[in-house]
Amino acid sequence: MLYMLDLHKQKEWQKMDNIQILKMDVNDIDDSLLLEESHNIHILSKNILEKDLKETNNHYLIAKQNNEILGYIGISYIIDTADIISIVVSKKHTKKGIASLLLNNIFEFCKLNNISKIMLEVRETNLPAQNLYLKHGFEKISERKNYYDGKENAYIMEKKIPII
Repeated sequence: MLYMLDLHKQKEWQKMDNIQILKMDVNDIDDSLLLEESHNIHILSKNILEKDLKETNNHYLIAKQNNEILGYIGISYIIDTADIISIVVSKKHTKKGIASLLLNNIFEFCKLNNISKIMLEVRETNLPAQNLYLKHGFEKISERKNYYDGKENAYIMEKKIPII
């Protein structure tokens, strides 16, 4: 079963194999941050997420199954460009297509909102993430030296989105 609802009213985006893609709300913050902790990463804080969810130029989605958050993605956008802030999938649900499902929903959101370019930073050592992004049409366009903790380089990646 696959369906989409109106973007301005939607709470639920897609339902596929009992996995729902929903717009994140404040009730999802704690569980979403637990996903980061399970990977020993700390990209966002509760305060930042609460603030981001109130702003109109941010868009966060969660993947949920049986009331369990499997992953989330967040973007910040202005005019025609979006930046992926974070994408995290629970360890026990990696390699199951959750990240791709989240990305594809973000791509649809971008198309419907005339966002023609998505950018992101990824660690040069994070090959699984790089491969995911390459599979979805991102290209490496630049490198930031010592971007992570002053020690590890980041690749800047970009994907062009065809506007409807």
